[in-house]
Amino acid sequence: MVMYLRELTGRTQAVKHRIIGCDVGGTAIKAGLLGAGAGIVRRDEMSTCCDSGRERFVNRLCDLVASLSPGHAVDAVGLGIAGILDTGRTTVLESPNMPLLDGLALKPILEQKLRCPVVIENDANAAALGELRAGAGRGHSQFLFFTLGTGIGSGLILNERLWLGEMGKAGEFGHVTVFPEGELCGCGKRGCLEAHASGTAIIKMACDSAMHDEQSSLRCYRDCIAGITPEVVYHHACEGDAASRMVFQAMARALAIAMAGVNHLLDIHTFIVGGGVSGAYDLFCPMVMDELNRRVFKLSRGRVRLIRAQLGNDAGMYGAAFAARDALLGSNA
Repeated sequence: MVMYLRELTGRTQAVKHRIIGCDVGGTAIKAGLLGAGAGIVRRDEMSTCCDSGRERFVNRLCDLVASLSPGHAVDAVGLGIAGILDTGRTTVLESPNMPLLDGLALKPILEQKLRCPVVIENDANAAALGELRAGAGRGHSQFLFFTLGTGIGSGLILNERLWLGEMGKAGEFGHVTVFPEGELCGCGKRGCLEAHASGTAIIKMACDSAMHDEQSSLRCYRDCIAGITPEVVYHHACEGDAASRMVFQAMARALAIAMAGVNHLLDIHTFIVGGGVSGAYDLFCPMVMDELNRRVFKLSRGRVRLIRAQLGNDAGMYGAAFAARDALLGSNA
């Protein structure tokens, strides 16, 4: 039986399978019901409540899923979770933002409670799949999707499929080494891309300029250094502050070095960037492209591209829903 829901835009959308995607973050869980095409036709969200214990977390998540399909059974559920998963995608091995999930076999627990197939994926991988099916990745069979935020997450698409690697951790773009003796990364190694191009790295470089560069307009933050954010640095750069532009130039150089390595290894020419720092895309994209075109073979110059993601913070929710649909229908199309 085909059921109908009122779409968010007001149009009527046929829903043949009740498939729900959830983006599970440390602060909030966003969930959406996937329509017959590639659109979310109903959505809801709730606070994660990480300090309430595992049982309450699982029960609230199930309640959120039920709220999107009142009176009807759910056919499949997908979850995108920030953390490291086991190769079978059944257990959350470690989640830095949600330690209550560490070691939790979430897939079988939810399948028993929801009585439907449940797919669990890393949040960056889910976001990459979302951009592939419904965002900036449409029409591109190969690309690396990455987010520039507090850290750098990424997902790798090869031949229109997520590439997970032998142990399920492929696509760790943020931990590609760009400067062997560079800054110390949160992972414990030096010179990772994340330590040189993330939002955290931008803030660190900008704070140094604010404290030591008498010519920088960022010096006005010396008495409130915590007020420096990537957005602040972006605005100062747009207003002509040379030190702020140099911060983004350094970030762009590190990005280009890592992207050139991916291009040389995998012959990938499309890179899609999301995350909060992508708000400065118009500033850093030309910088990245200038450096990148100097580092790739002539054959690739003019073909490599850096595209801004389209789905924003909904990418993970979309991707989780698509992963669940693929599992339900037994395909990756």
